[in-house]
Amino acid sequence: MPNLKFKQLLIVSSSTETANLFEFNEKLNLIVAVDNSVGKSTLAKLLFWGLGCEPELDSKWNSTDSKTLVVFSVDDVEYSVKRYKSQISLKEQGNDYVDYEKIGGDFSQRMAKILGFKALLPNRKTGLMVTPPPAFYFLPFYIDQKRSWSNAWDNFEKLAQFENWKSIIVKYHVGLLTPKHFQLETQKAEKKDIQKSIKEEIVKIETTLEVVENYIPTITNATVKSDKFETLTEEIKVELNDLQLSQEKLLSSLAVLNSERVYLEQQKVITEKIIAELDKDYKYTIENIEEDEVECPLCGVVHENSIINRASIMTDKIQAENQLESLLTELEKVKKKLVNKDKDLYIAREQIKGINEKYIIEDEKEVIETTEANDDSQGLNKEKVIIDFNQIIENIAGNSIKQNVIEDKTSKLVKSDDLSADIRKIGKEQKALLTNEEIENINLSFSSIFTKYIGLLDAEAVNTSEINSPLQYNKVIKEGGAAEGSRAILAYYLTIFSMVEKFGNEVKAGLVIDTPNQQEQSDSNYDKIVDILTNRMSDTTQIIMCAMENEHIEPFREKAKVITLDKNKLLNKTRYVELSNYYLNN
Repeated sequence: MPNLKFKQLLIVSSSTETANLFEFNEKLNLIVAVDNSVGKSTLAKLLFWGLGCEPELDSKWNSTDSKTLVVFSVDDVEYSVKRYKSQISLKEQGNDYVDYEKIGGDFSQRMAKILGFKALLPNRKTGLMVTPPPAFYFLPFYIDQKRSWSNAWDNFEKLAQFENWKSIIVKYHVGLLTPKHFQLETQKAEKKDIQKSIKEEIVKIETTLEVVENYIPTITNATVKSDKFETLTEEIKVELNDLQLSQEKLLSSLAVLNSERVYLEQQKVITEKIIAELDKDYKYTIENIEEDEVECPLCGVVHENSIINRASIMTDKIQAENQLESLLTELEKVKKKLVNKDKDLYIAREQIKGINEKYIIEDEKEVIETTEANDDSQGLNKEKVIIDFNQIIENIAGNSIKQNVIEDKTSKLVKSDDLSADIRKIGKEQKALLTNEEIENINLSFSSIFTKYIGLLDAEAVNTSEINSPLQYNKVIKEGGAAEGSRAILAYYLTIFSMVEKFGNEVKAGLVIDTPNQQEQSDSNYDKIVDILTNRMSDTTQIIMCAMENEHIEPFREKAKVITLDKNKLLNKTRYVELSNYYLNN
């Protein structure tokens, strides 16, 4: 498996005229300080920030308006990434920098290719599969001092830009979802997108049929025979033909506009309901703020109840409100067009009245009459029916549209059914990518490795029998007391890291762990944590550990490259000119 190794981190702040350069060993690295506020955590965060992730940085640090240069290698190839705000540039060894205006899109795709990261996530708006930002790759390789010890898979901000992503990303990292799965998921999403458009068109067609029915006049004798038209002069025939075409276009436009109006009104109602439901969801999560999880009172599904999730609900609500405003604007435009088309139809009908005053078509229909003398005595009589040109033209035009629309609907229904069959076929192919035995083997490996780390960290009060899958991270968070629970969480993270090594389909990054001595671990338990990080990780693993000066980290220190932060914290005025030039030239 290829390995990512951090090599350098350069930080330059033009606003404060300070800078610093940090270099890292390929194996063990220790970021240490005697004071807890000199920037150990910020240094670790900037490694990931510089590569396009969004760790939680405080406003004081953001005010330094800094830019970074991160140098890393994947096996023998070296890469450099410069970042300033959302602008980011990437250089591969021997090539020039390529500039990107944002983290997502092309930059994320390029990084994913370098990192062998094949996971894709559905875009919230379109449902189509896209490459997520680098943060989703780095999740198993970073343990944040504040966020990671209280909530698993929450190391970075802005992860909620994707909906329900955790299960997908966790499964990919531990090998439960393969790269082929995402290739097929892309095909499936594209077919679903096409099918969605077709279904929307079918709804519009059904509305069109209803509208046309309302506009077509009912003629008692449905067929106007050709011999009746032969009584008309050639001049009238030509005029009728023009009027028929004109009426057909008008009716078609009216049908389309009315169907669009009905569709927009339906979307308006749906969007209003979504806004109301999101408002209820937000209020419900606020009322249950003390709980880590909330069970939906309607469907029974358990959802996470975090600040991020609540912020996500508010984001969805704002997007829905914007969509509603757009729908109302579009609806008003359609209504104005309908008024204009109705005026055009009125003018056309007035033209036909002029012909009606000169010419009349009489047709006959058979009626059954009963004599007064004998109710059982019946006879067939014919009565004359007067049909005006307006009825004839609108009937012909309307039925012509109706026939075309029905044919169009039939064609689209066939396409939709074919797409459904394709989607089901792809789903079956996805399920067949891993056998039940392979899935069971991965889950058993997780249980075995997790149990091993629980033992090494002396966190055996945690009920491991209830934790049988990498997806059961919420159970890990809730287990044990404060100190023991922290060791259980560390056991989970180390297990995931080991699973990536064993089953992952990606480059393996180094492990960055910020302050493992959480919840005031006892001396013996802290020794166990340090021993694992020092002696029990694979030889190819790079580890960057942040810690306070303490005798218990001495075994790690002896083998590590040590970065000691002093009162000057991360940035140094004396090196600003030198390192500013270095930044420009590298």
